[in-house]
Amino acid sequence: QEYVVKGTSTLHDWQMTSEDAKGFVLVGMADNGLPSFSKSEIVLLAESLKSGKKGMDKNAYKALKTDEFESIKFVLNDCIMETTTRGKAMASLNIAGYTRDVTFNIEVEKAGEAYTITGTSDFRLTDFQIDPPTALMGTIKTGDEVTIQFKATFQN
Repeated sequence: QEYVVKGTSTLHDWQMTSEDAKGFVLVGMADNGLPSFSKSEIVLLAESLKSGKKGMDKNAYKALKTDEFESIKFVLNDCIMETTTRGKAMASLNIAGYTRDVTFNIEVEKAGEAYTITGTSDFRLTDFQIDPPTALMGTIKTGDEVTIQFKATFQN
């Protein structure tokens, strides 16, 4: 499993990655033969996201208020599969203590009893009342828009 947050800054593009999340997905088969995802919750420790640069990580954790809100939480609200492999997952995403509804474009692979789900969503940090981090006394500014990507395998 892999969870990635990508963004930009006035200095360079950046990304933070974590492989440390816990969660589940309930899946069945709809009458039309498409997979039906009825429930899912995933919890990721915010400080498990790493950029490879300690200073950047420290600024990100401060922006995410990890001392007060240690986890990022995804709760599935609805999932509409357009084909057996592609759909949209509407979820409540809780970041830094603030919850908003976010839509992920997802792709699904089934191998035996395992489902591998890949998803992506774009949103603004300010949608979650997060001030985009700055560094070097404000001379480096992080862009407001970020992309979250994930790839997770769920085994029955």
